[in-house]
Amino acid sequence: MRDYLHVDGRRAIITGAAKGIGFGMAQEFAAYGIKVMLCDIDEESAREGLAAIRKEGGTAEFCRMDIFSTADIRRAVEETVQTFGGVDILVNNVGGGEPPVPFEEISDQRWDHFMRFNLYGAFYMTREVFPHMKAQRFGRIVNISSGYAIGGGDFCAHYAAAKAGLIGFTTSVAREAAPYGINVNVIPVPTTDTPAMRTTDTPEMIEQEVRETPLGRLALPKDIADTALFLVSAASDYITGQIVAPNGGKRMLV
Repeated sequence: MRDYLHVDGRRAIITGAAKGIGFGMAQEFAAYGIKVMLCDIDEESAREGLAAIRKEGGTAEFCRMDIFSTADIRRAVEETVQTFGGVDILVNNVGGGEPPVPFEEISDQRWDHFMRFNLYGAFYMTREVFPHMKAQRFGRIVNISSGYAIGGGDFCAHYAAAKAGLIGFTTSVAREAAPYGINVNVIPVPTTDTPAMRTTDTPEMIEQEVRETPLGRLALPKDIADTALFLVSAASDYITGQIVAPNGGKRMLV
């Protein structure tokens, strides 16, 4: 069958790649021949993932990176360029929530933490890779947001606000990046069945999510990975600045 994705040999950075959605994307990318740099602060889990990808025949490396450190971010990009000869793809995946909390109980410190974790990191990473992509006049950037950024969520105002900011960041940068052959899109992920999700969402919240999803199940990391793979492939060459939502029909963006 004709390969319409044309991703074999591309070079990618995925943040938050040690577990969950991030690792699912790393696995999927590597399976299609993309060289992947796994960036995460969780070295033990990342190295386990690295071994699994290599066992399956994929090409991958690991760089320990703290998303709060611009020095770490710079080093991660430099290591990717040195190791793979360049960078074609960036997936800003790192981020996360916490158990439900009323907005009036969110401290200034907590609000700032969530903005830095879920929004600032994507800005820092994108700013660092952008010169490399501009120079080669090619790039694919995928930002991982949340369905809460669109439909809101109960008791997660700080998380929803940061992820909504990521959508605005995406649509704006896409316009600046387009003349250089760089496509920038965002995936607002729904509730996805990962170990991290089960530490932040109550059983009642999970049951409600399943009831409200027309396809009748939670998303899996592979559902998100398949969408990301499409967005970094040649099949999406004419798609940029878009919100692409694999949500089982729960939140239709029309």
